[in-house]
Amino acid sequence: MNKKLMALAVAGAIAAPASVAMAQSSNVQIGGSVTMLYYVHDPKGSASGRKGDILEGSEPEMFIRGEEKLGGGLSAWFQCASSFDLWGAAADGFCSRNSGLGFKGSFGNVFAGNWDQPQKLVYNQARGAFSGTNALYGGTANLLFGGSASGVDTPAGNALNPVVTDANAGRFYRRQARTWNYHSPSWNGFGVKGSFSAAQASTGLIASPLKPRLWGLAGEYRSGPLYVGLGYEQHEDFNPSNAPIGNVAGAYNGGTDTNFSLVGVYTFGGNIRLSGVYSKSEYDVTNGTSMDVDGFAIYVDWKVQGPHTVRVQYGQTDDTAGNATRNVGVYRAPTAANNALGTAGDVFGVNYEYAFSKRTAGLIGYNKISNDGAATFSLGKSGASRGTDQTALGIAIKHRF
Repeated sequence: MNKKLMALAVAGAIAAPASVAMAQSSNVQIGGSVTMLYYVHDPKGSASGRKGDILEGSEPEMFIRGEEKLGGGLSAWFQCASSFDLWGAAADGFCSRNSGLGFKGSFGNVFAGNWDQPQKLVYNQARGAFSGTNALYGGTANLLFGGSASGVDTPAGNALNPVVTDANAGRFYRRQARTWNYHSPSWNGFGVKGSFSAAQASTGLIASPLKPRLWGLAGEYRSGPLYVGLGYEQHEDFNPSNAPIGNVAGAYNGGTDTNFSLVGVYTFGGNIRLSGVYSKSEYDVTNGTSMDVDGFAIYVDWKVQGPHTVRVQYGQTDDTAGNATRNVGVYRAPTAANNALGTAGDVFGVNYEYAFSKRTAGLIGYNKISNDGAATFSLGKSGASRGTDQTALGIAIKHRF
């Protein structure tokens, strides 16, 4: 009898964790998306690349997310989204895309993680099905925000090299690592989002006076076919031009860089979506010099009939302004010589998409980025020489699972 009781106890001990795991797994989801691009890229006149065909993915990801109801309307949740590139070795690691851990309820959503910043989330409402940066049907983020930075910390040097330098320092299209985030619920269509970088690089900067920090804030309003959003992002002590630090001429002794993005979206009759964004960035380049960058983009999505959709995008950045003599990433300094040639650029793209189902679609696209005489904006596959154009023509296949 004792042997039977012992056997039942052992069986129960083994079965209990399994049943708990099954109960928890009912709240766990696995999904993602895969996009394949195949196109001919032509960097006309570039000294760093030649015409050729490219096969690659665009923002492929696999996510695992889960949620536990804690009672009283409160839930704990997590998400781990990773790159899922089927055509080559992905540079991103595990949980390198939007990933976090937090609590949500009637008060909103509070979480820590590696996440798209409020300014980027507002801009994403405008671009819709277009990409921010891919060569075939993106590029407006390259012009308006200096390109993308994904899964990055605040810029940092070290004790031996106290200069804060980072190739991503001037970019405002960001997925920032190690951030605290708050996303509010909808209050009669209104909502807010906020974020700040929680891993300050000053902990590793013994000799530097700089204390890099990122702040983000967005306000949104949504009602039926209308969406309006305003995004703001602030970088403290990011040193966007990678200037030397110290008490010498042209040094960087700390500053603040900001971006404002105003977005509007309206859908007419359920089949024509018109959206736009205006962006203004201001950089403290060195002690006493600064640079201003203004630009806009317009997007049109037309669901012609059934599975057929035509999309058009146009984006433009104006000539840089200010008194800076150093470049900030892709933005050329507004010197007399550069101003004489022009530092502006624009991108134009058009594509046709056919929906095979709700989850699978095919696309044919054309994209072109053009530069004024001193500008060097690119589609991201090879560097652009001053005043040259780059084009991409090809196909894409999209699938969500």
